[in-house]
Amino acid sequence: MRECGTPNVPTFSALRKLQSQLTREVGIKTEPHTSALGNQFYMNHPLDLLALDWANPLVRKHIQVYPEVTSVIKEVWQADKWLKELDNNQLSPMWANWKDDPHRHFYVNELAQLKDGSFVIPICWVIYQKQEHAEVYRVHHSESRIFDVESHEISCIPAIELHHNFRDLQSVGYNFEFTDPNNICSWKDFMPNPIRKVAKDRPVFCLRFMAWCDDVSGNVSKQYNAHMNMYITNANLPHQNLSQEYFVRFCSTSPHTTSLEQFDAMVKDVGKWKEAYDCFLETEILFQIFVHGLPADNPQQAESSSGASLNSSANCRYDTAGGTKEYKETNEGYNSLFNTGTPRTPFSTVQIIEEQIQVACLGVQDAVRIIQTCTGTKDKIAQFWIDKLIPMAREKQKLRFQALTSDAHLNNPKLKGAELDAAKLAIKKEIQVDLMAWLVKQPPDRYALLPEDSDHRFQLRPGDHYNSLMDVIGLNPHLDSPCEILHTYLLGIDKYIWHDTTKDWDKKKEELFAARLQSSSMLGLTLPPLQSRYIVQYKNSLIGKHFKAIQQLAVFHFDDSLCNPAVMDIWKATGELGAMLWIPEIRDLKQYLADLEILIANVLDVWAVHDPARIILKFKLHVLPHILDDIRRFGPAVRFSTEVFECWNAIFRLCSILSNHQAPSHDIGVTIADMERFKHMVSGGSWKVGGIYIQAGPCVRNFLSQNTELQHRLGWVENDLASIKPGSLKLKSLQKRNSLSWTAILQTLQSRQANTQLTEPGNIQGSIWNECKYVVSKARDICTEGSWVFCKDTMNPELACTARIYKILSPSTSKITSDGNRVVILEKFVILNSKDEHMNMPVLLRTDIQFIYALPMDIQFIFNAQHDCLGKKCPVIENATSVRQERNITSKFIPGVIHTDDTRFFVNMHALHNAHLLRESLPRHLVAPVPYFQNRYEKHAEFAASLRITGPAKRATAQARAKETREQNKQKKSKNINT
Repeated sequence: MRECGTPNVPTFSALRKLQSQLTREVGIKTEPHTSALGNQFYMNHPLDLLALDWANPLVRKHIQVYPEVTSVIKEVWQADKWLKELDNNQLSPMWANWKDDPHRHFYVNELAQLKDGSFVIPICWVIYQKQEHAEVYRVHHSESRIFDVESHEISCIPAIELHHNFRDLQSVGYNFEFTDPNNICSWKDFMPNPIRKVAKDRPVFCLRFMAWCDDVSGNVSKQYNAHMNMYITNANLPHQNLSQEYFVRFCSTSPHTTSLEQFDAMVKDVGKWKEAYDCFLETEILFQIFVHGLPADNPQQAESSSGASLNSSANCRYDTAGGTKEYKETNEGYNSLFNTGTPRTPFSTVQIIEEQIQVACLGVQDAVRIIQTCTGTKDKIAQFWIDKLIPMAREKQKLRFQALTSDAHLNNPKLKGAELDAAKLAIKKEIQVDLMAWLVKQPPDRYALLPEDSDHRFQLRPGDHYNSLMDVIGLNPHLDSPCEILHTYLLGIDKYIWHDTTKDWDKKKEELFAARLQSSSMLGLTLPPLQSRYIVQYKNSLIGKHFKAIQQLAVFHFDDSLCNPAVMDIWKATGELGAMLWIPEIRDLKQYLADLEILIANVLDVWAVHDPARIILKFKLHVLPHILDDIRRFGPAVRFSTEVFECWNAIFRLCSILSNHQAPSHDIGVTIADMERFKHMVSGGSWKVGGIYIQAGPCVRNFLSQNTELQHRLGWVENDLASIKPGSLKLKSLQKRNSLSWTAILQTLQSRQANTQLTEPGNIQGSIWNECKYVVSKARDICTEGSWVFCKDTMNPELACTARIYKILSPSTSKITSDGNRVVILEKFVILNSKDEHMNMPVLLRTDIQFIYALPMDIQFIFNAQHDCLGKKCPVIENATSVRQERNITSKFIPGVIHTDDTRFFVNMHALHNAHLLRESLPRHLVAPVPYFQNRYEKHAEFAASLRITGPAKRATAQARAKETREQNKQKKSKNINT
């Protein structure tokens, strides 16, 4: 800037000094931590980061403070965990009429009076029918001035009906004596709510957040540079926002600290009160935070749940299903893998961890390993101490048992046999007690901070000796680690069947499939352009987006030459289940879960037909039944996906490669803290300076809204659905637009031998019609020419019909202000009353060429349909498609599919986009799932019987090979010694 002649340019050090000062003022501190294992790292704490959300106008307007009771489940605050499982102490404790009476605060567990003069005690606040309500106990005020509480029944009342709060009633001299036969504690003990004293007349709220942690490379190159990263998102925000990188908050990273060590520092914020500025209420508030879930891939979720490796006998983080290999081959053991088992609990897991530590104090490594393998419980923090305790125990035992330093108990020569063993065991027990007494004082610096009267001074402590997540309020790491469909389904189930299908393909088959896949219709799918030849060429190195495309389209292009019938059944079952898992909202939870249960069972059963041992070897198959509980507790499965965190890793990598790598945890934390400060300021956020809250100037505040490049850099997208008007049109460009009269349009249709009697809209007859690029459907889809849509039937407006858009027209006259003047010409198709037996999908059929027209507002939603290429035997032509390179058409050609006719299509039931709308619009018998096996246990018993034959044979072969390898290694070692 100086070289350009800009005046008053500060020095670089002055700029950095000002940036650091502003970051401190905003309140983001990158704080050092030393874990219980002695590792050092830095963290930007969740409490400080989430405080910014209250002061940021771009975020605050989306925060949902209270849980919501609704028939359509789209967000996590509408699902069972938030609504039914959480203790009321973890929900926002107060409500006020912010518009008319913002200073009269109503708290839970406090007596309040309604406008009609009756009394209630609110116990929680909920959103019902888009209005704030209070769930209350009714209270009768008797003549003896005693309040009778009806705590046997909960009522739901509009919160606006609350008139006088507890302080108002105190001021008029009410005598607060209560009777309640259903409550042992006196209600008087809860009043006033103790939070009032902390709040000091400030509003009080609670936030819940999702904590993601995983290993990430700090390099952009292929050389792996392992870091353990932790990010969070505000669970009180809609998924529409949380799917953007702008709303991801970086907490910490470390190349040497485990996830459990970082979680231990994170959970210190849980339940603490923090001041913040609410830009919506324009006042200072208090809030506290709680962990709602732990989204991640399966290995990380197992670690967060103190799970052992996937090779353990009970390898599920949710339940205790499993056992030895022999047990899994029994009828009962094999069938148990297809269902959910006994749920794990933090209490039982902690007991197993403590048992392992106790056994480690006896110095027996194998005993610890057996417990870990049999129970499937292995805690990384506890393992650190176990690895120390075992050699310490052995060393102490060795000293006590040696002849020169033998213990007094062992000097008696008469001690022999069982008595000697008992004496040795007693000594081991004494050493065990000593080691446990040593362990509870570790690490010394943390132990020194404990109060003298604390019970923790004499017992194992979460965070110090085992996973601190096991002791977090409102968190069960086993159940609150929901199954993540990116890694479990796309990179799991889909990847398995893709490998089994393609492993034996030759070049000819690969080229055939690539040509067929490239011919797929992409209209109605939210997929990037297909690269079918890339998919085939690098078939063993695909990522999630490739499997998402394959899952929705591949089944239409498989014949007997590409896969056998059993594999085809897996593709069909996988596609049907995948479409149901990716739906964004659930309108009928009971029916949805019932259908999902059948589809999950079908996927597992067809896999068992193909490979009975696969469910034993692959945990990702067993975990599928647990998705039912995850959806019931957290909402649609797509809501706890982790794609946005994986995308955010690119930002972390840039910070990593631009650091000096001397103190990565500190330097990256400081860099991203500065980014958070910048993001907060340009978003119009407020921060506290000198006791008052200020904002940046209008030019800075408007910078983000006016600069699309900055929006892209910060990952911000203004998702204002109101700006996308259903029924709106967009004209084609002047170069591509055709202007036709209605007569010319009819002549075009008649040239196709269409059966149509379209009459020109009467209010603008004689107009010239311009072609449009697209029309926006009622579901806000962009529908172009050729798109398949559901729309209202002009002949029978009560019914919906399926059609393909032929033309989208708008008159060129000035009378186009009315939607009735715009028309969409549609080619009508009928859906057969039965599904295709081979594809198990509804069939679209054109009996004759019939065109109708509809108003733009009659277009309901778009869906995907695929041509019946296999049934119509569409040929693959060698030189069908020209190759484009450098934006130019070349003389090279590649094979392509030529469709033989245009009469028969399949409704793509594997498509993810609008899957819920499609199933609501089709007749139930066309979408209802059908069980693959009617008697699943019988079939599982057959598969188990086959495994009892093949399993022992495989294990015997493996043992023989292992023995042979050990002998060869032994001979090589002996030979090397001799030489």
